[in-house]
Formats: sequence, structure tokens, C-alpha cells
Amino acid sequence: MTPTAERWPCERFFWSVLDAPGWSRAGPLPPGLLPAFADDVPADADELHAVCAPAGDGRLVVCAARRADLAQPARTLRSVTPERLPDALDATADPRSLELLCGPFEPRCVRRARLRRHAHAAGILLLCAALVAVGLARRAAHWSRVATDAHDACLAFAEAAAPGIPPEALAAELARLRALSAAAVRTPRDASLLLAAVLNAWPDDVAAEPQGLTVSQEGASVSVSVEGDPAPFLAAFRAPHGYRLEDPRLNASRGVTRLALRLRPHEGGAPP
Repeated sequence: MTPTAERWPCERFFWSVLDAPGWSRAGPLPPGLLPAFADDVPADADELHAVCAPAGDGRLVVCAARRADLAQPARTLRSVTPERLPDALDATADPRSLELLCGPFEPRCVRRARLRRHAHAAGILLLCAALVAVGLARRAAHWSRVATDAHDACLAFAEAAAPGIPPEALAAELARLRALSAAAVRTPRDASLLLAAVLNAWPDDVAAEPQGLTVSQEGASVSVSVEGDPAPFLAAFRAPHGYRLEDPRLNASRGVTRLALRLRPHEGGAPP
């Protein structure tokens, strides 16, 4: 019976240890490291097939064989690895991770097994996608039936509530009422305009400590504290255009007077 794996003596291979901090996977030697490997072996690198395995400390153990020696084993074997690493090699790695039959020398049986695995995974993925599509289609059909039943129920209710009136007339009346309702809704004023007007009207030449400022569509509320007589602040503060200042509420304590001011729109309405 033909063996499916062979382990060759380490003397049949070309060996090297390369610095590669960013590489930690066993397999074919990366193309970027081929020039460094070619400078380290006494053979033409184009005639060699090189594989590598991590050796720790950011280094790689590189093992290479002549391509001519691997052509026949690639047709009859599943695996070719070295028996051991050379004693003179200043690195350690698992010899079984240095698989020479990979890349262009991958055996047909291994390639077929990999393709079968990929095809199996793709089939499962397609089946899951088909099940999801069927589920979404059934859900869409269900909600379409629900919408149709609701429409029919509305028509039946309209016919029972207003017998003799065509459904088209009821739909037109409903559209007219919706338009009237939308027209009755007024666009709210921009409160930021009132805020800016209040800040512009604030007196600069009178000492006062703001306590709070609230701005809404109905007006503005201002809380401020002044020391001593509040008359100078009230005389300097002017209501913005379109608003009137209501009678302030005062609360005096220990020489400090707290004012509560309320600004409301004029009867004709504040500017938009």
C-alpha cells in the first residue's frame, strides 16, 4: 500500500532562520522574505519551494526543497515533512508544521477535500439564505392580507354608517377634513429670536446678577438679583419690540432684591 505521508531526512532540505516579527503562521514563505532567504542558501531560490514556521522571538524557521524533488511526491503523497531540524540550526520549531506539499505542490486529494468543504459550507449558506427569503416573503404576504382585511373592514363600516354614499365621496370628504386640520395647525414661533431680543435689551450699565432665564412661545421669564434699590435696573430694562413687561414681583432680603420679570406678547401678537 502506498504511504500517504513521508518524513525526509533533514539533509535533503535547505534551511535558514529569518527575522520576521510580523509573521506568526506556518505555511509557504511570504514573497517579501524570498530575497533574504535567497541570500542565505547555497542554491538558486527559483529552483526551491520554501515553507516556514514560527520559532519564537519574531523569527521564522525556513525549510526548502528542490521543486524537481517534490513533483512526483505531490502526485502520490498527502504530506512531506522533515524528520527533524538540523542540530546546527539556532532555532526550534515543530518539524510537522513544515509541510512541503502546499501551495503549487498541494496534492489533488487535499485540494478536492478542501473544495468539498467549501462547497458544503456554501450550500449551507445558500440554504439559510433561502429559508430567510421564504420567511420574509411569507411575512410580507401576511401583512398584505392584514392590510387588505383592514381596508375592507373600513369600507364595510363606512357603508353601514352612511348607506347610499359612495366610498369615493367618503374618501374625498376625509381628505378635505385632513387638509383643514393641517391648515389649522400654526407653525410655532422660533424661541431663539426672543432669547436674542432679551439679551440685547439687558442693561449693561446697571449692576445685576442674573438668576434664571426661561424662554418659550408664550413669552419669557427673567429672574435677577440687584443690590439696594431695583429702580435703576427696572428703568434701564426695556421690553423687546412686540412684547410688554408685566408688573415685576419683588422680594427683598438683607439688602438684596430679587426681581421676577415676565414678558408677554402684545394683544396683536409678537413678531414671528
